Amino acid sequence: MHGVTGEDARQIPETGGHHALQNRLAVFRHPDYMVLNKSRDNRHRRCEIKAVLFDIDGTLVKCFGAGKKSLIQACRETFGTVGKMNYVDFQGKTDPLILRESLGIMGFKEDDISRNIEALKRRYFHHLSINMRDSSSVMLPGVRGLLDKLSGMEGVVLGLLTGNFRESARIKLDRFDLNRNFSFGVFGDDAAHRNDMPIIARTMIKNDLGIDIPFRNIVIVGDTVYDIECAKSAGAISISVGTGLLDREILLSHKPDYFFDDLSDVDRIIEAILE
Repeated sequence: MHGVTGEDARQIPETGGHHALQNRLAVFRHPDYMVLNKSRDNRHRRCEIKAVLFDIDGTLVKCFGAGKKSLIQACRETFGTVGKMNYVDFQGKTDPLILRESLGIMGFKEDDISRNIEALKRRYFHHLSINMRDSSSVMLPGVRGLLDKLSGMEGVVLGLLTGNFRESARIKLDRFDLNRNFSFGVFGDDAAHRNDMPIIARTMIKNDLGIDIPFRNIVIVGDTVYDIECAKSAGAISISVGTGLLDREILLSHKPDYFFDDLSDVDRIIEAILE
């Protein structure tokens, strides 16, 4: 089964940054920007811009432990211990939250971690660059085709919503030349808790472009229950994909708006995004 929607879902960069986002969406601010309404009477209506925000690990790529290995190396070098990092579930969590959960048991306070975070990042990014080259990381099914098609569509802006630090996201995506598809992103540098990220993304677009995208036009794509709950918390649309570590039944029990086994059914996924 490729995809299920609505109630039936129970069955079922360095990014371009500020200037790239401005250039990408400048046409959408034009008062004459129109698209063909797919309703029965085929009248025209103004286009509603959609922001599609992708998670990285388990959604776009699988790094098979390269990220965790690198963070463990950096943490040990920076703090002299990894705490309980070997036992922390990384799924859906931001890098800052992983550090807090791992080191808090060793007596490290938030201030202790904050004072050393830049040193940790430098070590982490160094190790990650090496480990990504040496790993068997893969791009997941359908990713290239979906991103390239969405990138060429007017009325759609692509962004990242990920717990990775900005630079670690760039390193992971650069392995597969995917950074070029994204205009902006919200990262672990911006928020320690995933549910705080949608409002940051919306604010970025509003402040930089003067475009106020309602949450109903923001689509969050991810492979964990945290991605689903993140979308729900903001009133955004959730697209859940079964390419992570969780069984589809677990994801479906959280009732995403749409579920796909992977991102290979490009046309149906785009239809879900534009609906």
